[in-house]
Amino acid sequence: MEKSSEERLHLIFFQFIDIYIKLTIIFGFNLKDCKEFQMDVNLNKPTGPCSNLSSIMTANMDTLVNQTEEEKQLMLEERNTTDKVVASDDGIKENVVASPDEIIEDMGGCGRFQIRMSVVVHLIKTIFCFSFTNLMIFTSTTAWFCANSEMFTNSTSAHIGSPVCLKLNCIETCKSENGTKCESFVFSDKLKTVNGEFNLVCDRDFIPSTISSLQLAGSLAGNVISGHVADQFGRKLPFFMSILLVLLFNFLGFFASAWQMFAVCTFFTGLGYGVFTATQYNILSEFTLAKWRTWIVGFPSWPIQQSIFALCAWLVHDWRYMQLITALMAIPCLFAWLIIPESFRWHIARNDYMKAKQVIKTVAKFNGHEHDICIDKVFSRQEKFKKQTYTFVSLFKTLAMARVTILLILNWIALGVVGYGIWFGIQALSGNIFLNLFLFSVTSIPSKTLGIFLCNKFGRRKTTILCFLIVTFAGTVIGLLHTVKHNFTFTDQMTNILAIIANTSISAAWSSVQTMTVELYPTVIRNIGFGTLSFLGGIAAVIGPQLVYFNTWLPGLLFYVCGGISCICAVGTFFLPETMDKYLKDDI
Repeated sequence: MEKSSEERLHLIFFQFIDIYIKLTIIFGFNLKDCKEFQMDVNLNKPTGPCSNLSSIMTANMDTLVNQTEEEKQLMLEERNTTDKVVASDDGIKENVVASPDEIIEDMGGCGRFQIRMSVVVHLIKTIFCFSFTNLMIFTSTTAWFCANSEMFTNSTSAHIGSPVCLKLNCIETCKSENGTKCESFVFSDKLKTVNGEFNLVCDRDFIPSTISSLQLAGSLAGNVISGHVADQFGRKLPFFMSILLVLLFNFLGFFASAWQMFAVCTFFTGLGYGVFTATQYNILSEFTLAKWRTWIVGFPSWPIQQSIFALCAWLVHDWRYMQLITALMAIPCLFAWLIIPESFRWHIARNDYMKAKQVIKTVAKFNGHEHDICIDKVFSRQEKFKKQTYTFVSLFKTLAMARVTILLILNWIALGVVGYGIWFGIQALSGNIFLNLFLFSVTSIPSKTLGIFLCNKFGRRKTTILCFLIVTFAGTVIGLLHTVKHNFTFTDQMTNILAIIANTSISAAWSSVQTMTVELYPTVIRNIGFGTLSFLGGIAAVIGPQLVYFNTWLPGLLFYVCGGISCICAVGTFFLPETMDKYLKDDI
């Protein structure tokens, strides 16, 4: 019996619906995903960002026909368990298919936005470098002598190197000529330090190291606070709060009238430093592809800035003006708020897709790739992301995560002990303190650059192992030189050279370990992990200066400890997974 025209239309309609449903189920296609799918009437072919729809449908029709029912069922189950439906701007539900790293590629990869953002963040780092390095120079003890003598009191020309001082044989002593406690001191005018300003010698000589410890304590507090704040409220807020802290308390430190006031200011500048270090690399890495992460983390901006600081300190010679210079430099940094967005990965991890879309559109437009993104397909399959609170315990949630955390803790402890031990040991090295600081800083520039190359060529793990082995060698040799110092003529010169080698190696290790830390932790706990490890590294950093002190009593102790712990880390790092060229994970 011949079918009517109406029945034929119904049959064609239902056949079309059947084919559409099969295509949607098997290939993950939803025509609403391709709003910009257009047909060029003249050329009779599709155009626009989703113009490959027609070719894909045609190429896969044979596959659709030949698929067994079992294969179709498996694919259907996989789709049902991995696809996530989110709301579009117009309220229509849409399937999402791209991972965050694929989004970055569509936004232009390492485009103008990423370059500008990286340059700005590394420039902002300058104020934190100046603020932190300030204490290393300006809490050092310059030449001084007791000025209780009446001749000193009545003389206006009594200073280090003056005829009066040479005549009376000026020496660093805490007692006057008649054996009474020294109440007045004269310090060298070549360098105005905190010690000279507040007479921090004799029975007050513990105060400079206490001030340094307060700065480190502030840094530890900042690491812990920022880790949880950044994962709960975003990366941008704590990042700029750290700039405000450094600006405000360096400015207040300039007016410090007592060492107690200066110590309080130092604690809060340390707090800002801790917050900044725990957030800077995360906010950069979450906009960057794997092959560029070593550059944004390992770029030698810190040693370059330290070299500039050594030059500025040598020219200014006054701790107060260095405080003021740092505060003034922080003011323009606040305007970076206008060009540094919140991490879109953090928005995705918090299921805030609308804000994530806004950030993606902004970045893509700046990179000139706004037409390359089909904006309704820009999210990864986010079914695993649930609104929950992550804590320190999350770092040990799985056996693999616990192993990674424990081994990274070991590495960060080594970075703290070795890095800060050698760094504060600069004060005890022979020669000019400004020149020593400059040499230590400038030699770290090529080492960090070489570290970037090695990380991209051979991987993060092998580079870290190599750096720790070099520190092991240098530390052991210096320890032996100090043990048999009386039998070797050039101990001081060899110590300086090997200390610089150890410092350059640990500087490169900082870059590779920090890169691994960023890449091994997923987005939802990345800042908690980085902040926690920075905190533990900071605790170890407190040990470093103490080892410098004990090294005066047990020659070689500092370097034996540095060599030993570096050897242990070289072995432990072997069991960490390699992260080179791997996508960042977003969930545990």
